[in-house]
Amino acid sequence: MNRDDLTDLRRNTVIWIAVVLWLGVSYLLAIAPAGPYANALQTAFTVFLAVVIPLVSLLIAATWVLALRGRGRGRERGSKTPRS
Repeated sequence: MNRDDLTDLRRNTVIWIAVVLWLGVSYLLAIAPAGPYANALQTAFTVFLAVVIPLVSLLIAATWVLALRGRGRGRERGSKTPRS
């Protein structure tokens, strides 16, 4: 695993956390207009978030596990590449 790859992974993780926080705060502060269409749209958005956020979070967590495992394997083999 290249250091630049871990930097990209860190950046993408921070961006994802910021997006989730932004969506959560916006959702909590939103004032939905009354009506059946607005209720249906809000329910659809809630279901979408309930599915997408855990899936992407699991994908990021799995990527971290694989990246850190790959980094650990390089050290076990006695890799002489500098880690600067």
